[in-house]
Amino acid sequence: MDTSATGVTEDEAALYDRQIRLWGLEAQNHMRRAHVVVVSFTGVAEEVVKNIVLAGIGALTIVDAQIIEPEDLSASLFFRPDDIGTSRVAEAPLQRVQQLNPHVRIQGEAHDKIHSDFFQRVRPDIVLVTCGLRDELIRLNDLCRAHHAMFFAAATHGQSGYVFCDLASLDYVRDMPVPGTKEKTPVKFRQAFVPLAESLQAPWPSRPSPGLVATLALWSLEGFTELDAFQQALEHEAEALMQAKGVKPTTVFRRTDAKAFYTAFARATFQHRRASFAPTSAILGGIVAQSILNALGRREEPIVNWCILDAFHGTADIHSIGAPEVSRD
Repeated sequence: MDTSATGVTEDEAALYDRQIRLWGLEAQNHMRRAHVVVVSFTGVAEEVVKNIVLAGIGALTIVDAQIIEPEDLSASLFFRPDDIGTSRVAEAPLQRVQQLNPHVRIQGEAHDKIHSDFFQRVRPDIVLVTCGLRDELIRLNDLCRAHHAMFFAAATHGQSGYVFCDLASLDYVRDMPVPGTKEKTPVKFRQAFVPLAESLQAPWPSRPSPGLVATLALWSLEGFTELDAFQQALEHEAEALMQAKGVKPTTVFRRTDAKAFYTAFARATFQHRRASFAPTSAILGGIVAQSILNALGRREEPIVNWCILDAFHGTADIHSIGAPEVSRD
């Protein structure tokens, strides 16, 4: 491959040869210039970090003020038993990330919260947040909007999880079939997004999934130490949400028994409230990482704008809530 005038070194061309052939050199250059910030080094975040570092982003900053607990090892790729009691962004785990790809600049920062000055200093292209409830996620999404950074929020709870995307306005290309032939041609699309606060206020789709209802209900629940009380509160909050959105429970639970769903969802979430479930982290992390790479490379259709994962049933439902329809150039 001729790498002259492309900015890609011969080492990088050899390392990324397969994906350059898949996505193209322009997409790879978008990725290698990008700075991704990950807030909270959770199990799902580790899976995302692995994939985007191997793919060749330019720089990664991991922000986390927590120390490594024994529970963190349940779904960890970069923490070891000897790390317990040390910072999640200590030298040892960051070196393990760095070993994946020497071309990526890796750094960690121990902050409880990130503010406007952080964005001005770091200038991220994408921020992925894998912890926090509604108000904190809205605050960070608004900061991303103010500083022209794409925003992803993702988390697991037992065998379920979610992804929310606000990519502001994304121009991307898809290879579409040419009618009457076996050929494909690149077609440009533009997708506008809405921030989390606006999406939460928007009407729901005609058939929201049970996972969407339960995920949003979880954001209002904290501090429960008894499973039965937690399940009752989950059901109550979910019913209140459906009533507020004008959605009938029979529409949401048309394919599954509501009581059985709440029982299974509450038990799995409660059981893994401190430790991530590794299979769920791996699946959701793979979805998020691919979405980040697609957004950076301006290739393929993005998630618009919620993805609700149910690993137990093997589903990943996409819900567009508040986002405009895609336009085609």
